[in-house]
Amino acid sequence: MSENPAKASDKANEDDSAEAGSSNKQEPNAEENALSPPAENAQTENTELGMPKAAGNDVSPPAEDYFGPPITNELVVTTPPNTNNLGKNTAQAFSASETTLIEVSSSSKERRLEYFRSGTNADCEVHAVSDGGAGSVCYKKFRCHRIFLATASEKLEKDIFQNKQWNGILLINGVSKESVEIFLEYIYTFEVSPRLVDLKIIGDIFVLACAYNMPELMSQFSEQMKSKDWPLDSIFPAFDLAFRHNIIDLEEACLKKILENAADLKSEATIMKLQIYAFNYVIQHWKSMEIMAQSEIIHLLQAYQKHNDIRFSKADVFPHFSKIINYFPSILLDADGFIHKY
Repeated sequence: MSENPAKASDKANEDDSAEAGSSNKQEPNAEENALSPPAENAQTENTELGMPKAAGNDVSPPAEDYFGPPITNELVVTTPPNTNNLGKNTAQAFSASETTLIEVSSSSKERRLEYFRSGTNADCEVHAVSDGGAGSVCYKKFRCHRIFLATASEKLEKDIFQNKQWNGILLINGVSKESVEIFLEYIYTFEVSPRLVDLKIIGDIFVLACAYNMPELMSQFSEQMKSKDWPLDSIFPAFDLAFRHNIIDLEEACLKKILENAADLKSEATIMKLQIYAFNYVIQHWKSMEIMAQSEIIHLLQAYQKHNDIRFSKADVFPHFSKIINYFPSILLDADGFIHKY
């Protein structure tokens, strides 16, 4: 189909006009350039932001004028001239500017631990006390902060904030000062410091965890114990504690040590203090894994029975002890129920 002659003619005229307009454009002469202001001084009003707009494409305001100073790696806090020194790399006082520069690189855990160890701005005390013959004698004081203690558990909150008789001192009786220090450091940092971890104080840690309803403290302590040396005389007490209170992780860690050190532990005096159920559990594992001779195990049974005076008349204990005896059919008992022959 051919194009309409009228439309073609109109189109040609439009093209000619465009070319003519383009050819008539002229550069500004020198006189006009002299009268025009420099480009960098020309400004127009930015109605959207309500501030001067520089000529050209750059419409951003100076960062410091409108959005504050540039971001740095230090937090500037205005303080009085006499600023307390909270420790190395924690705070530094500048009397000239009356500001304190706090290192952002210092972790929250380190900062809280520094507050605890230095006692800076402390508003209460925790006393670890022992039961002396003439009464309780304080043997270690810790300067603390009520807000940290109160947020650790509901029990501590009641003792500190809801107890109208509270005098600013929290007394903790019957546990070691090392366990109290671990307890307090955990409150501040949510971690158990390996520095004070010792299997001998695991019972104290358990008491504190139960008394103040902080089971995670016990879990953390048990986890730290895995990388520590275990004194032989503390393995059975720790196992007995874990078995009684169903602390699975600790129980498994103790059992591993019991199996690894069976040759030494069979003559360890602390085995005689195991509750009957825990003792049974140990004997089952030693027998099933054939770690020691059967005669050695039976000799150990005799010693345990004599030490704990387990006889027929002890109706609360003997039925369970008889279950252990049944592992060895050759055992014969005397009239009182003691192992006589095997």
